[in-house]
Amino acid sequence: MTQEFSNFGDNAVVTMQANANIPEGMGIEGWYHIVCRDKDGNIKWEEETPNLVVAVGKQLMLNTLLYTASGYTLVGPYLGLISNTFTASASDTMASHSWTEFTNYTVLVGSTPTAQRGTAVFNTSTSTGSTPANITSCTANAITYSITGSGGTVYGCFLVTGSGAVATFSSTAGTLYSEGLFGTAKTTTAGDTVSVTYSTTATS
Repeated sequence: MTQEFSNFGDNAVVTMQANANIPEGMGIEGWYHIVCRDKDGNIKWEEETPNLVVAVGKQLMLNTLLYTASGYTLVGPYLGLISNTFTASASDTMASHSWTEFTNYTVLVGSTPTAQRGTAVFNTSTSTGSTPANITSCTANAITYSITGSGGTVYGCFLVTGSGAVATFSSTAGTLYSEGLFGTAKTTTAGDTVSVTYSTTATS
């Protein structure tokens, strides 16, 4: 008797290489640049401090940029001063935060000194292009705060915008966009002027 044995087998190895692109990341940062002058125009102090763009501020930014049903209309933005030390938190909102607002100042509304927050008027953004990196910046015109009453100590700045935001001191309406604490608290007296410039930069 003859026995015939046969073996059959298949073996397949598949490899694939994909031309995968690395996602383009983007970081957003902002800066408050503050200069205080006395009644004679002499510089008393100068400070530049980064800010934290809080969670609700980021949501507002993306909703108004990408969410076509938002029907967003620019409100403000209003830039206020802070009168106590605090720890910035991404969960801060206008209704819930650990700082209080500094209110011993006026700003010009037209030609009238008015006790209210300053309005940040931003210029058209500019970009460096793609070499060596794309840096797009947007800067607001400087706002001048004329210190009144007993003056006081300024610890930082905040920016509020969004539906319901107002220039009224201590209002909790609107959406808190950003907040920043100075490295060192700054003292002001009546007759001083504090000039604040806000700028924001997106880098990729």
